[in-house]
Amino acid sequence: MISLLARPTYSLSEAARLLRITPSKLRWWLEGAVRGEKRYPPVLRSEPTGNSQVSWGEFIEAAYLREYRAHLPLQRLRPLREVLSREFDTPFPFATSRPLIAGRELVSDMQASLGIPEELWMVVGSGQLMLSEAAQTFCSRVEFDPATDEAMRYVVMEAAEPVYVNPRLSFGIPTVRGIRTEVIAELSLAGEPRSAIIDIYRAYGVTGQDIDTAVDFETQFLRAA
Repeated sequence: MISLLARPTYSLSEAARLLRITPSKLRWWLEGAVRGEKRYPPVLRSEPTGNSQVSWGEFIEAAYLREYRAHLPLQRLRPLREVLSREFDTPFPFATSRPLIAGRELVSDMQASLGIPEELWMVVGSGQLMLSEAAQTFCSRVEFDPATDEAMRYVVMEAAEPVYVNPRLSFGIPTVRGIRTEVIAELSLAGEPRSAIIDIYRAYGVTGQDIDTAVDFETQFLRAA
């Protein structure tokens, strides 16, 4: 049985759209790139595969990388990821909670031995190991399954009731309160009264604010990449 993290979930363009990065950037992370005479290996795959489908694990790891895109060369993460993959026996070490929680000392030691800047994962503060600012931002958006330690859903837009993606729900299509944002937005933009939409999804607890969130997500957030 294929694991949740290995499950193909998005096309490359869909994943890039949800992460609000360019498809070329995501392709670079997954497949590597050539710039001038220099070849850059993939960051999230051991080698180029030519596969344009993005698994759930790759999507979550790309979400982690996007927190660093303006700060540090992402190629610096590749050696750490390779070591973590071996140590924690998973092809998606940035999509599991073990390195973030139970394995902090190990990760810190690896950073030091590899000469990787603290900003990439773990920092020392007040005499104890703490997640870097970017890692904290990532963790605030991802929810891990306590039974498997694997990422189970991710916040793609923050709001009073956030917009999530979850591969077990609506095939990973964005939802608010478990309802597809595209469905709520279509009803609202077609002129359906807010009271009627709330009544349709009363069992889910949908509010007027949730309707606004769905419309904002579909009409503005996804177009702001």
